Amino acid sequence: MKRFGKQSKDSPYCDRFNTEVILTFMEFIMSVYEKIDAMSKRLSQDERRHISNRIRLYSEGVKAKIKNAEYALVKIKELSPQSNNITSSDSQDFCVKDKIHFYVDSFFAFLYSVFDVVSHVTNHKYRLRQKEKNVSFDKIKKKLNQNHAGEDIQQIYDGLARKPFFIQLDKYRNCSTHRRQIFIETLTRSVTPGYTTSGEILEVYRLLCDDPLSLNPKTKKGRTLVDYCQDMMERVKSTVIEISEKI
Repeated sequence: MKRFGKQSKDSPYCDRFNTEVILTFMEFIMSVYEKIDAMSKRLSQDERRHISNRIRLYSEGVKAKIKNAEYALVKIKELSPQSNNITSSDSQDFCVKDKIHFYVDSFFAFLYSVFDVVSHVTNHKYRLRQKEKNVSFDKIKKKLNQNHAGEDIQQIYDGLARKPFFIQLDKYRNCSTHRRQIFIETLTRSVTPGYTTSGEILEVYRLLCDDPLSLNPKTKKGRTLVDYCQDMMERVKSTVIEISEKI
């Protein structure tokens, strides 16, 4: 049977091709949580009980950190289009600007900590013998360089540390955790809804600073807050999936 050319809907090759496509697509759409669960189950098998328990514990921790970051992102999306002038009738409530800074700081802190927590799994799987208080992405990366050079997991850690998105994630997390609030510029623009020729409205949007560690922050790169955070989230999830498959 020819492989190329028009295939009948009853062709065995057509059935096989469709099955392969479906299986590939189903694997692609598996959520990061399902991938982490699969990793936890696979790695905890045939291990001593205390190692299995630790792997399962920290696998759940990775999922929790991602969920925390997802919730912060939901709140960022909700608050970002609101004017800073909106006030609540509740005297104990905080202004929009304060809330956005809280959730942005939380977002980057939780998202970076995903890699610290997954490093606990790496620590136990590869017998790196690091105490819990000493485990972090950087320290586990160093131990992998020393003891597992050239292996898939070492190359993933080393490659991740060089990726631009991870470097930026680390900078934003460092700024919010150890320095100051991340600079966010609030802007407005006139938009005309639909095909209406009149009735323009003001739309609020926010930009993240280009370099959060700079004392003279700028927004020349046009990093829209919501879009940038969403993209960062997807990159982290993709990387966690890669680690879960290679570890």
